[in-house]
Amino acid sequence: MKQPTRRTFLKATGCVAIGGVAQLCPPSAGSGLSQVSAATLSRPLSPSAFKENLAGPILSLPTTFNKDLSVNDLAPAKMIGRAVRHGVPIVGLTAGNSKYFCLSYDEIKNVTKAMVEAAQQRCLTIAATGAWPTEQVVDYARFCESIGADALQILLPKDVQNEDALFEHFQTAARGTRLPLVLHGRYSRTLLNRLASIDSIVAMKEDAQLNYYVDRAIAFGDRFEIFSGGGEYRYLVGYPYGSKAFFSTYTSFAPDKSMMFWEAIRGGDVARAAMVTKKYDYPFIQRFSHPFWHATLEYFGLAKRYMREPMKSFTAAQMTEVKDFFDGQGITPDQYQ
Repeated sequence: MKQPTRRTFLKATGCVAIGGVAQLCPPSAGSGLSQVSAATLSRPLSPSAFKENLAGPILSLPTTFNKDLSVNDLAPAKMIGRAVRHGVPIVGLTAGNSKYFCLSYDEIKNVTKAMVEAAQQRCLTIAATGAWPTEQVVDYARFCESIGADALQILLPKDVQNEDALFEHFQTAARGTRLPLVLHGRYSRTLLNRLASIDSIVAMKEDAQLNYYVDRAIAFGDRFEIFSGGGEYRYLVGYPYGSKAFFSTYTSFAPDKSMMFWEAIRGGDVARAAMVTKKYDYPFIQRFSHPFWHATLEYFGLAKRYMREPMKSFTAAQMTEVKDFFDGQGITPDQYQ
């Protein structure tokens, strides 16, 4: 069975669309959506197939480091393996969480390859660019296609404001690869209207204020699958407008909590979904810092806490803060061994 389109997603989760906005209705018994295993999909994915299957929580894969500050090559397999075992359907890189600002280009390629190899086509994989010039984006796109990534997320290039130049940037990238493309950044309505003419661009990671998320979901949600970054509470804002995918931080260490949230959404029980994120993800996002996240990964036995400059690693003494936080949520690492 295929993943839902925006229209079938709204219907199956107890919503009807009126004027482009979903109206919540009481969920009926058995209204949940069937989840498709990425392993059953025929690769390479066409843009339409990728868009159709882009639904559910996304593991935004952090780049982690060893004590000597070399890239931790073992962590992706551990995080993705745990996530997949609990049913997480998507894993992706993104310039911020994946720490591109302190990686070389070769390291970014190696991190990308590690993600794809760890996934083993058991989930969708989304590679990601930095704010790079066109030539580097095309080079990276071809690399990602060669190693079997399912899609490529492209961040707006640095210091380019002219919309003609931006359109040409994405058009050239699209011509340089067969991969489905995901937009990343803040886009004007006029630019999105133009980019909609490029068939391989099928999704967008929202990266701005909540009103921007809602506005773009209403205006462009049928053309692009628009998924939320940040916390799950942001997804609860976009969900009534047809959004089907979202970043969920707990996918990286306690993925059953992310799937608990997603199962509530799939069953049309928004109140339960809100309760889950209120207990788990929202308090974590309120406490969030990258050092705290990386210390969390160490606490759960998945990576090391060490970070490259300018970020500061948690000390051994600070690790008690991590334990205390999760003790308060009733989560312990041994639950995932």
